[in-house]
Amino acid sequence: MVTGATSSTGFLATSTGCAHTAPVTCTTSIYSATTATASTGTENPLTSSPNSLMFDPLGARAYLGSDFGAVQINPTNFGTTNSPFTSLGTVTGKVLAVSNNGNAAVFSDTIHTPNQTYVVNAGSSASLSASALNISNAVAAAFSPDQLKTLIFGNGGSSLYVFSPLQALQPPITLSGPANANTVAFSPSGAFAFVAEAAANGNPANLTTFATCDNSIAGTVPLPGNPLFMKVLPGLQLEGRDSFGNTIPDGTHVFVLDSTGFDILTSTISPPAPGASCPQILKFVSNDPMRMAQRIELGQGTIQPINFFVSADVSQIYVVAAGHASILVYDFGLGAVTSGIELVGNAAPVGADMSADAGTILVGSSDGMLHQVSTGIGGNDRVQLPFPDLPNFLNPFCTATPTPGPCTLSLVVAKP
Repeated sequence: MVTGATSSTGFLATSTGCAHTAPVTCTTSIYSATTATASTGTENPLTSSPNSLMFDPLGARAYLGSDFGAVQINPTNFGTTNSPFTSLGTVTGKVLAVSNNGNAAVFSDTIHTPNQTYVVNAGSSASLSASALNISNAVAAAFSPDQLKTLIFGNGGSSLYVFSPLQALQPPITLSGPANANTVAFSPSGAFAFVAEAAANGNPANLTTFATCDNSIAGTVPLPGNPLFMKVLPGLQLEGRDSFGNTIPDGTHVFVLDSTGFDILTSTISPPAPGASCPQILKFVSNDPMRMAQRIELGQGTIQPINFFVSADVSQIYVVAAGHASILVYDFGLGAVTSGIELVGNAAPVGADMSADAGTILVGSSDGMLHQVSTGIGGNDRVQLPFPDLPNFLNPFCTATPTPGPCTLSLVVAKP
């Protein structure tokens, strides 16, 4: 049992309502706050309305994508005389990935013709540089932990490009099905990249593993449904059983969420073959005699997940889904979904993120408020944080009303 008070969590919150509206017509504000106070703080006008927002794994920087100009954010400058925003020059598009040290990011511009994918090195304003790649309709990307390779998934996720500052862009690798922004991740050691692909062209959905050293396929496991989200956990022991009564073996666990449940894939890594230095040997293992991907059914019918999270002790899984006014909680010990954590006011989630200590889930909801949900024993929606209207405007985020309607809270990211 995990006990003790959770630490406060910083977060950024904003709206994508004016993402496709020129700044001369509509500007958007962002809020930087912490769960330690029941206040959003003051609004901070952005130079361009966002279409995406992502922290680096260290929480030192955030990157904001826009149709009209990307921005790097220094959160420590909020509330000071120093601007928290640094323009990334002519870079435009959605932010797809940020490197482990926060110095680099990938942006995909699918608005302009031809499409461009930018790999930005923004360690400092003095060394700002961007590589513009002719990769069309890039939808996902991931940096290797050592930042020597960047995987970019173009053509709607069906083609894998490998970018490295040490060599030319590698020819695309055609995938059996498309990946998405939430189904790509590296193993903890960085030796392998896991890519969950949807069914396409007569090929089933699957998890494909690529060796980082030479881009070769190290293994493929079929999946029963199209993957929507994926998370890779280190070699922790999972208590409990899958939906067929089988225990989960030890190893590196890959959790893949689809519209009805989870697949848990477990892998082990051993040294390369004698006399070889690359690749290492990856093997998938399972305690289910019928399935390599061990299945957990949520028993909720078909859902539309917004995100999912794993508890700090890996005993529970939290699923935030559209149209569900509660956060679904799967308990490994019970082998089932519990009643869930109810959101106050029957609010419907539109975005969610989790604090680094796994003690708080931040949920942006249809009521325009940010719900701070504690994952302590039983769970509790303990704070519902409203956003005040901007000065001279009847909206908390935007200075104009887009055609679809007023801007609402839609982007919430927790500081790692």
